[in-house]
Amino acid sequence: MFIKFLILIILSLSAFSKEIKDVNFTGEIDLVLGDFSKNNLQKVCNISYPPIYKIWQKNPTFTQYDILICSESIQEYAQSLGFYEANITYEIVEEKATLNIKKNRQIKISSIDVEDEYKNIIGLKIDSFFNASDFTNSKKNIYKYLNEQGYPKAQLDAKAYVDIDEYKVDIVYKVEKNNLQYFGKVDIENNANVDTKFLQKEIEFKKGDKYNSTLIDKTYENLYNFGIYKYIAIEQNIDTQDDIIPINIKLIQGEYRETTYGIGYDTDTKARFRAQYKNDNFLGNLKKFTIGTKINQDGFNIYNNINNPYFYFDGLSFNNDISYEDMDYQSYTQKKIEEKISLSKDFFGLSHTVGFLAENSTIESSLKEYQSGSYLLNSLFYEVVLDKRDDILNPKNGYYLSFYIENGTKALASEIDYIKTLTEMRFIKSFDKLTTSMKTKIGTLDKDLPIFKHFFAGGDYSNRGYAYQKVGLLDPDDNPYGGLSMIDNSIEFEYNVYKDLGIATFFDSTMLSLEANKFNEKFYHSYGIGARYYTPIGPLRVDFGFPLDEGGFMFHIGIGQAF
Repeated sequence: MFIKFLILIILSLSAFSKEIKDVNFTGEIDLVLGDFSKNNLQKVCNISYPPIYKIWQKNPTFTQYDILICSESIQEYAQSLGFYEANITYEIVEEKATLNIKKNRQIKISSIDVEDEYKNIIGLKIDSFFNASDFTNSKKNIYKYLNEQGYPKAQLDAKAYVDIDEYKVDIVYKVEKNNLQYFGKVDIENNANVDTKFLQKEIEFKKGDKYNSTLIDKTYENLYNFGIYKYIAIEQNIDTQDDIIPINIKLIQGEYRETTYGIGYDTDTKARFRAQYKNDNFLGNLKKFTIGTKINQDGFNIYNNINNPYFYFDGLSFNNDISYEDMDYQSYTQKKIEEKISLSKDFFGLSHTVGFLAENSTIESSLKEYQSGSYLLNSLFYEVVLDKRDDILNPKNGYYLSFYIENGTKALASEIDYIKTLTEMRFIKSFDKLTTSMKTKIGTLDKDLPIFKHFFAGGDYSNRGYAYQKVGLLDPDDNPYGGLSMIDNSIEFEYNVYKDLGIATFFDSTMLSLEANKFNEKFYHSYGIGARYYTPIGPLRVDFGFPLDEGGFMFHIGIGQAF
């Protein structure tokens, strides 16, 4: 009898140790994207295959026990999404395992017991489908709200009562705010060569202010943006017996000198290379020194910048930019030395910049109507910006307004008197998964200037039905004239299909005129479709643009925010 039992155990173990090389999912699954997509189910089962380019790595193999654990993990995963009646089965045939998924019905929220103050915060509604992550997020939303309103010592008791027999969920939230809290004394520990007074300018709160966690987050962001600290801690002592919360800020300097290299590609400038050295605390007190180069197939640019964010008096920033470029453009080649000296300050909610611009350019024109030669243009300029976007890299709501005016004058030894303006307006609004974006640029020149001062349109960041700078009048060799007056419009609708992936449709319209301040010339229209994949440095954009009055299409790929 013992021998038979031992043989049975050995046979069972051998079955569980049988090598399985392929795992497949069938039934109620999502084809490409979604909670039950193949990619998500593999993550739930902790199945990971090596990337295609790592040909030396072998694909994983599995046992029957692994498949059993996988089916149980999917069962728990389905329940976390509200599919409490889900049925997960599996079958193993030779070296292939097939897991069949039947989700059945998803449980709904029957009632929500919560005070009116928090109803619009939790993000849950009666008769909507229930899942665990949404419930967890609702608690986070309440805590976030309470911390922003001055109640960091509030207590929350939230429960979701799941009734399998009635197949419903009842949710109850109980909030005890406790006393309103206030910021106490702020101590700063700092080992970098930065005066404390400059750090204090970036702290968004002071002793006696009502507590608000948003101000803590903003302060952290301000200090992080200095780029010189490897460790930033804003410690809040909420265990005090009174209603005062002391704050201790610890700052440890990191490596603030950095040399970086990068490569990239877009359809406007093709492959490009960049090398840069940056010192974010040059001679102390957060002065910045940068030198670098950018190279693409059309030429190169060498640049240098010195920035003093606390120049002369509070809030006044000084910039000195010097650059040299040797570049081939669509209608001309240019060798240019440029220096820009500017002062910037924020007031009345706007960012103001005023400065002096010197440009010494030598060009070879491809257009017979415009002469080649050397030009010295000196000008004063002013720019004002109002940026109310919720995120610079990946905005979903807000607006952006800017106005730039450049006045070249012989009083500053410029060869030509001229006035150039550029006005830009952007608007972004999201409705659930749909984001609407609009953009308009209006440019003016008061007289005809050398070709390198013209406005150009077309390409990845402009009218996407056309190649880079190819909107408007072209000569017989396909060289663009650009314009002295420009209106460049774009409207885009993007739908978020899954997490960081979106699809877009757009309409672009551009007018370029070779007469000053003339805006009734022909508009060049285009429409198209595209895809967006959001990364930490901005969206990866792929677009197909179709000119309305011409045949064919243009393909654009690039990275960075267009709105």
